[in-house]
Amino acid sequence: MKNENHIKGLIFVIIGASLWGIGGTASDYIFTHTPTNVSWYVTARLLISGVILLSIYTLFFRKRHRTVWTKHTTLMFLIYSIFGMTMVQYTFMAAIGYGNAAVATVLQCTGPIYIILYAIFKKYRPWTKFEAIIILAMIIGVFLIATNGNIESLSVPPLALAFGLLSGIALAYYTIHAPVLMQYLHPLQLVGGSMLVGGILMNFIHPIWEFEYQFDWTFTQILILVLSILLGTTLAFFLYITSTKYLSSTETGILGLLEPVSAVITSVLLLNVSLGIYQSIGIIIILAVGIFISTRKQKA
Repeated sequence: MKNENHIKGLIFVIIGASLWGIGGTASDYIFTHTPTNVSWYVTARLLISGVILLSIYTLFFRKRHRTVWTKHTTLMFLIYSIFGMTMVQYTFMAAIGYGNAAVATVLQCTGPIYIILYAIFKKYRPWTKFEAIIILAMIIGVFLIATNGNIESLSVPPLALAFGLLSGIALAYYTIHAPVLMQYLHPLQLVGGSMLVGGILMNFIHPIWEFEYQFDWTFTQILILVLSILLGTTLAFFLYITSTKYLSSTETGILGLLEPVSAVITSVLLLNVSLGIYQSIGIIIILAVGIFISTRKQKA
């Protein structure tokens, strides 16, 4: 049974992480080929996924997991919903909108830099050799992606680069804050609830009902839009969260890197996104650092 659960976890995290990456590529297609803007798309992703994930929690897990909502828990949850879930979704989608899914997804993987810096400044401790190497490698990777080796010009639009790096900061906060809240909340309750809160707030920026109805939508475009939300967000989060019950954090961390890999591959193959040789090297460096960090956690 233990082996079966482990295999189930591996399947879930592989599919979930891959769907995240493919969902990013689908979002890139939507922004490029339709008048859909980032704000509406984030509103729709958060609201629809939040309702579905909370419904799954209510139907199947609520009776087995009772949550006591204190003022402290509620405040932490609201802060997480705004500066964690909503910010990571918006900045990531904005990076795709101004650039492309391949670069945006890899730039988001710079999150470990900010987690390391947070740990150093919080504990007022000196740098370690490993941390210095990690940060230096990440900086080199970002530099190569942004310039493709030419320091006189950017190969990535400045706003795409800025939002991509901001998504890494948001992801770092999301990663640090989530385990604290999961001591009190069920994972589906946390993710689904924070998505719903974020979706409600995003409605004040761009209501979900203000859709581009007048655009001459094709069946393919509508299908990609719907599947990018249902598969690339809702199902991806559900499978990834479920996999954490059966796998170690090291396994989920390493296999979670399938997200940028699948985003890069599908962007190049399906959207004809071209990457320079130095950009490709930068992507490999950042992914290699991600694997290094995940395996080192196991040894620590």
